[in-house]
Amino acid sequence: MTDDPRAGGVLGRISGSAPDSAPGKSALASPVDVLLASADAVVRGRMAGVLRRSAHTVVEVESAAESVEAVRQGCAPRLLLLDLEGTSPADRRAFASLRQAPGCAGAPVVVLSRVGTDETPGLSPEVSLLKPVDAAELVEAVRRLCGTLGG
Repeated sequence: MTDDPRAGGVLGRISGSAPDSAPGKSALASPVDVLLASADAVVRGRMAGVLRRSAHTVVEVESAAESVEAVRQGCAPRLLLLDLEGTSPADRRAFASLRQAPGCAGAPVVVLSRVGTDETPGLSPEVSLLKPVDAAELVEAVRRLCGTLGG
C-alpha cells in the first residue's frame, strides 16, 4: 500500500523502515507546523513522510518527555500530533501540559488511538483519529487545524 495521501494509503498498514529524522537544534530553532510524538518509529516515520510531502514541516519525537524537551528547546509547533497508543497516564499528563507551554499555547491537538475517544484531562483534542490512520484524512486534519495549505 502506498503512503501517498492522494492514493488513500492507510498509514497503520505501511511496511518498510522509518527514515532517520531525529530533530537537530537547527530544526528546533525554526517554526514548525507539526510536533509529532509516537513511540512506534515506523508509524512515526510514515506519518512524518506523508506530512512532509504535503509541504508541512515536522519535528518527530518518540515520547512525551521528548515532546516537552523539544518545546523547551524552542520548538513552537502550530499543531501537536500525539499517538496515545501504549502511553502511561503520566505521559498523557505531560502531553496535556504542552497545551499550556510557552510556544505551544493554543496549538490544536490531533490524537491517534486504536480505541477511539480517550479522555485525558487537560488534553481535549480538536480531532481524534483511529489507527490505522488514513493518509488523506491525516493530511486534511493537519491542513485544516494548522490554517495552512502546507509550508
